[in-house]
Amino acid sequence: RKLDKMQGRMADAVKVQGRMAEEFKVNLLLFAAVREKVGQGKLELKLSGGATTVDLLGALLGLHPSLADILPSCALSVNRKYLSTEKVALLAGDEVAIIPPVSGG
Repeated sequence: RKLDKMQGRMADAVKVQGRMAEEFKVNLLLFAAVREKVGQGKLELKLSGGATTVDLLGALLGLHPSLADILPSCALSVNRKYLSTEKVALLAGDEVAIIPPVSGG
């Protein structure tokens, strides 16, 4: 019974205006240290409807826990526009770049 209740709550949580929120895919571009830790420069990630950049970062961190030390200092861009705020709604097919800080001399 507890499982049924939990599943019902989860279903309620993903309803958007009376309809079930569908999963969608976004394309990630990973640079520098993020690319090195993940092992590739491009990644496709599935998210639930209504997901934001915060949700995306959480999902990425779940897949690659080694990013925990660097993700908080990374810049994000969505569809080639840098974000001025951390939480932005995402849509199917969006291109999200994760860019770590650059240093050097």
